[in-house]
Amino acid sequence: MTDVPNPVERPAWSVPESVDFRRTHFRVYDEDGFAKSFSLTPPENATLEGVVGYLCARFQGTGGTGFESKDLVILLGPRIVAVIRKGADGDPVVTTFER
Repeated sequence: MTDVPNPVERPAWSVPESVDFRRTHFRVYDEDGFAKSFSLTPPENATLEGVVGYLCARFQGTGGTGFESKDLVILLGPRIVAVIRKGADGDPVVTTFER
């Protein structure tokens, strides 16, 4: 039996999941766990539209340049606010939810 190569492991970041962090940051997760966060406060002033645009632009990137077409979930506070999935044509498909 051949050994299956291990996927590239992402850095072991510690995600500060305090109540304040969850309230003030869009948090992005994929099948491997935490992927990225975006702050609602200056200087970033993230919006859901901006976060979705950033993720879609890098959706198909590989080798550290993007998200390797993995499904992504975006949370703000305790709520799922959007999901980005790989469509049949390989392009990202976005579903947003009321906050």
